[in-house]
Amino acid sequence: MDIHPRTPAVRSPQGRDKCHMQRFFIFAVLVVLLSACIATSRNTGSVPASATIPAASPEISPGASSTIAPTATPTLLPSPSSTPVPSSIILADFPLSVGATWKYSAEISFQDPNDHTKLVTWSGSITDKVVDRKITSDGGIVFTLQEDLKPNPTEGVWRKSGTYEYIVSSDGIVEDGWKIYQWPLSDDLTWTTFTGLIYKTFVKSIAIVNTPYGDLKGCYTFLLQTNPDTTIDTFCPKVGFVEHSYMHHGTPQNEHYVLVSYQPGQ
Repeated sequence: MDIHPRTPAVRSPQGRDKCHMQRFFIFAVLVVLLSACIATSRNTGSVPASATIPAASPEISPGASSTIAPTATPTLLPSPSSTPVPSSIILADFPLSVGATWKYSAEISFQDPNDHTKLVTWSGSITDKVVDRKITSDGGIVFTLQEDLKPNPTEGVWRKSGTYEYIVSSDGIVEDGWKIYQWPLSDDLTWTTFTGLIYKTFVKSIAIVNTPYGDLKGCYTFLLQTNPDTTIDTFCPKVGFVEHSYMHHGTPQNEHYVLVSYQPGQ
């Protein structure tokens, strides 16, 4: 059997045209697919920050305030001074001078000596008068006051006529170890009443005080509470003590007196 060498197939012109059309169609498809890939690649790239859609802002309630408390600035209090207050300043507030006289109307309720189940009342007047002034070796000023109760109280009244002393020293006035006044007075002021004891005097300012002597402004009440008793004094600068109340918690003894007249000294 004769074997003929293989020869390439010869296409007709119509076949060649058809082949060219197929190649063009495939190329066009490839171009379209390639364009689509490029567009997709561009669309899936990173988005600029300026084009980022902002997230929803948190809702802020009207009037909401920060929960962070500001750091408190410590209040620096002045250190106590060891320099005594000039006596002239104290005496301008508490006008002690020889001849100064305070007269009070008074009532003292006490236990009846004949019947301990009853209270009786002494009524009268109390007059305090400055009768002497002297200077101590340490520079303090001592005023001696004469106190007279009229009529003479009966047996059950603890308070009696006699003398006592006001000592002007450091920043206040002391009577028999009891600090009765401190300069300068102010609302909510406190001071240690007796040296070595825990008792304190508490000060409150009051708008006006009505007394038989007159209506006084800019005054203060001094409250002292101890185990056996309570004392409330009303003090008005440039006049002195204008009212006094005393209540004993054991054996009854209650005092109340109010200023009727005041005469400045010399």
